[in-house]
Amino acid sequence: MNLSVQDDTLRTFVGAAGVFTALVVFTENTIRSLAPVLILSAGMLAYSVVDETYGLPNGMNGLVYGIGLVAAGVFLTLNYTTWIGGVVTLVGLWFVLDGATTIRYGSARTPHEFVSGPKSEAMLRMQILNTVHRTLRESNQPHTPAELAEVCDLTESRVRSALEYLEQRDQVTKTEEEYRAVPQNWGRLTPVVRFVAWLPRRILRPFFQVSNNR
Repeated sequence: MNLSVQDDTLRTFVGAAGVFTALVVFTENTIRSLAPVLILSAGMLAYSVVDETYGLPNGMNGLVYGIGLVAAGVFLTLNYTTWIGGVVTLVGLWFVLDGATTIRYGSARTPHEFVSGPKSEAMLRMQILNTVHRTLRESNQPHTPAELAEVCDLTESRVRSALEYLEQRDQVTKTEEEYRAVPQNWGRLTPVVRFVAWLPRRILRPFFQVSNNR
C-alpha cells in the first residue's frame, strides 16, 4: 500500500523532527519530558498522511486530536502533576466527543463558502476579511459590495462573500443592498467579550447534538 504524502506534510514532519532533536540536544529537555508534545505531534502528522490519502470525514481531525490529548493527559497524570494531567484528559475527551458527534451527525453549522475554500488561500481570505471589516468600521456610512470593492481594490465577488460571512457572524448588518458594521460596544475588548459569550455554546454543542438526535 502506497501513501501519497504532500510536500507540506513532509516538510512539517522534517521540521518537527528537527525541532525536537534540537530541544533534546541543546537544552535540558529529555524525550520523556517532551513525550506529551511528541504524542500529539505524531498523532496529528499521522492523521494528515491518512487524510491526504483517503479523505477522512469531517470531525476525524478532532477525534484524533482528542485521543492524542487523552494519551498526553494520562502520561502527565502518571508522571508529573495530577491536576494538569486531569485537565488535559478532560479537554481531550471533549474533543473526542465533538469529533465523534460531527462524524455521526454532521457539522452543527454548515461552514460558509468564504472559510471552506482551499487551505492555500487561508491567509488571503483572512486579509480580505480584515480589510473589508476595517473599512466598514472606519466609515460612518453604509456601503454596497461594489463600493467596498472599489475602495478596497478587490473583486466584488470576494467582497460580497466576505460580507455574507461577516453578516453570518453578526459583525455587519444588511439593509437592502448596503452593509454597515455592528458597533463595538466594548471597544478593543469586543473580541474578548464575544469569545467569552461564544465559548460556553461551543462547549455544549456536542451534548446538544447528541440530545437532539436521540
